[in-house]
Amino acid sequence: MPQFIFALPMDCAANETVVINENVSIAADAKTTIIPGCSVSFNVIRKDHVDGLAEIFKEHQDISAEDVAAIDGHKSLLFLVGEVKNIEEVNQINMAILKLFAAGAKGIYMQQSGAAWSIQGFRDEVGDGEYPMDPWINFVENGDTIYTLGMACFALPDLCIGIAEENAQEALLLSADVLFGDGVPAKSGSEIELEDVTFVLRQETKNPFPKDSPEYNKQGVFRLSKKK
Repeated sequence: MPQFIFALPMDCAANETVVINENVSIAADAKTTIIPGCSVSFNVIRKDHVDGLAEIFKEHQDISAEDVAAIDGHKSLLFLVGEVKNIEEVNQINMAILKLFAAGAKGIYMQQSGAAWSIQGFRDEVGDGEYPMDPWINFVENGDTIYTLGMACFALPDLCIGIAEENAQEALLLSADVLFGDGVPAKSGSEIELEDVTFVLRQETKNPFPKDSPEYNKQGVFRLSKKK
């Protein structure tokens, strides 16, 4: 099963304990952890401060000067590695991330997609939790096409659609939710019914990303085409 990798800039040193609540903490030498309310077990790696970290976050979203200062002022990085098998686990992990913010994390970088969120940015993306995959997915444009990044951790191919398509990013996010949340098969000919349009999946014959690039997904890429 493919894994997700999160990096959270923390306000405590790598040799200090991360306190989740009065009963749960992540010791400096911890190899695994479980966050209350989340059934997913995380592998844990602790690393020291990294200079210029906020630049990664600024590339992904507009963040305030206060957020930049908080992220660049981190004392250590907490890496969490794990697997997610269903949409409910995605929801649980999102709630666990919010608890880690309360425990001193200043944001989250999702290595599998390149998405980097400030605390408020992540909260805004999670919203009411109706579409829990949204903060996990990133986008990249190539020519006249926009692609998702990050679907590999769900054992799914990435998706693409023409940039000129109305609400292209929203269509990709909703389609990703249908594939993983509703279990629609990720294969050519599958139909994805959204509120006002139906898309048909067609596998792209060529992956736009080389195999040694972080954007490469061995599951391939499928294009959303409007059903005629």
